[in-house]
Amino acid sequence: MSGATDSWPALSFLEGLRPGPDERVGLALLASYSADLGSIGATLLALAGKETDAGRGSPSDFADAVEQLRGKVRIIIQRGRLAKMRRTARIASVLDQFVREVDFDEATHSWHPKAALVLTRSINGEDGWRLWIGSRNLTECVNRDIGLLLISGGKGSIPIPGADDLAHALADRAALKGLHSTSFAAMIARVAWRAPTGVRVERIRWAAGSGDQPIPAPPAGTDEIVMVSPFIDKNFLARQMPKGTKPARRVLLTTRREIERIGPSLADFDDLLALDAPDYPLGDLEPDPHASASPTDVSLADDEEEEVGRGLHAKLLFMRSGRKRTLWLGSANATMRAWSGRNAEVTAELLVTESVERGLKALLGSARPVKAPSMEHVPDAAALEEEALERARAQVAARWAAKLTIEDDGLRLSHRSDLHPGGPHPDDPDIALEVGSLHGELIAWPVQQDVVHLGPVVPAERSEFVRLRVSRGSKGLSWLQRAPAEPPFGEDRDRAAFVRILGARGFLLWLAGLLADDERQGEGDWTNDEPQERTDLATNPALDLSLPTLEEILASWARDPDKFREIERRVSQYLPAVLDQAKQEDPETAAMLRRFDDLWSKLKSGLGAAGSRGKRS
Repeated sequence: MSGATDSWPALSFLEGLRPGPDERVGLALLASYSADLGSIGATLLALAGKETDAGRGSPSDFADAVEQLRGKVRIIIQRGRLAKMRRTARIASVLDQFVREVDFDEATHSWHPKAALVLTRSINGEDGWRLWIGSRNLTECVNRDIGLLLISGGKGSIPIPGADDLAHALADRAALKGLHSTSFAAMIARVAWRAPTGVRVERIRWAAGSGDQPIPAPPAGTDEIVMVSPFIDKNFLARQMPKGTKPARRVLLTTRREIERIGPSLADFDDLLALDAPDYPLGDLEPDPHASASPTDVSLADDEEEEVGRGLHAKLLFMRSGRKRTLWLGSANATMRAWSGRNAEVTAELLVTESVERGLKALLGSARPVKAPSMEHVPDAAALEEEALERARAQVAARWAAKLTIEDDGLRLSHRSDLHPGGPHPDDPDIALEVGSLHGELIAWPVQQDVVHLGPVVPAERSEFVRLRVSRGSKGLSWLQRAPAEPPFGEDRDRAAFVRILGARGFLLWLAGLLADDERQGEGDWTNDEPQERTDLATNPALDLSLPTLEEILASWARDPDKFREIERRVSQYLPAVLDQAKQEDPETAAMLRRFDDLWSKLKSGLGAAGSRGKRS
């Protein structure tokens, strides 16, 4: 956000994450209520500087991003809120290593923050930090969201109280090797941050979900109060009334659905404004073979959803008293659950100028004035059924204590009955629970059964993500959850997945790009789960050009021997798997790759010896 114009400028979330041309990401911790695999992949591509304008990337770009960011990135979400999209790329199995879930029971509270804390390192060894706080989930949506991007260093930068609390919470939940939450928080406390023009950050407010946070209240003499939120409740709105005899102008911008739900009490607002509600995704559409019609997957939560559309999703609270303008923005809806601290939330408290206030008024001007309804909306039978399925989802997520093991080339899901006897099943006995591997068929999970065999899964498609579905009749709700594998699938799984989709030619194109150290675009789209075409390299001269030349290899070594050693490491890790696959698919291609392997081995040995002589001299 900025105060440069009346309307706050639009900035892509991915653009805010992308490092500069001479930077690499050293660490990235992201928090979101909900996420989907497509957006997680796009986030990794952005952090690696590989994404296109549409947030896409080729399979080789995706493989490079995973290799760069393994062990450096964590995306922390509410358990039960990972969406299974209609088409899930098979290579998405490798994304499990970047995701960690918070096991909050949504019947009482949720993990609800939206934040990103990113460390970048320049080629000169200089560290920089970016901190983003806002309302956007890691889902494919184009809703009206708001966020604040802070950059470390520069003129006017200052430490911000509360940044260390957020850093401590993210590091604690990330569980990254070598990242200690206490020392990390102390480091972030010393970082000086630069805010956008017209904004002074007073503090960052972190609520851990313990329910002990003070709620902002307008002081006596407040002139105007503006609330913007897609979800509201009566108690929070009632608290936003200043004491004293001077009346304050009160403005509420929310969705028509919430206005109808709350009803006549909203007539107390001077301006009641509405924008479209966020659309809810159909999610994982899986026809119920036992139903006469296709089911409708629903996704309705108490306080948040996975949104798709142009509905209202920004969350902010604004108060003006004379020339003082205070703005709170972040993840918290205008509800007691959000602001009292029952949810884990992050909010930035800002002092802003008049020009920034005009940006808020431009947002209000895009909404339509409405009148408060004469009565509260009564949920119909369909809405009640959706709520029942949503409760079932939350119960399954809260009771989840499962792990994966490999046996006889199949996956075995085991649930710890000592933690949750009877399995993770919902309370309602009429609601069925099904489970499956990420790309496998769903299997009924009987009550009181602790073990489910998910069937054979090839190594390239093994994932800690499992599919879950609750259903009653023709309606169902599907999502993904993580079940840690024992032992972990590891980097061998990643490489098998990459080789499967890259193929021999894709691997060589990837290698050529690494050797050339250029920004050439790889071929294809990683979200397409079909393997790359296996064209015979030996019989197609055009494809012979995919083979790295001797000149390219020597030029790469001469340009940067340290980087060449990193390329050596990747070739040694990937080439055996590429050769194995080529042997199965095309002997001519395998023969060509073996010749390249011989050339690479000789050059590597020779260049290594040359490097040793150079050091001695």
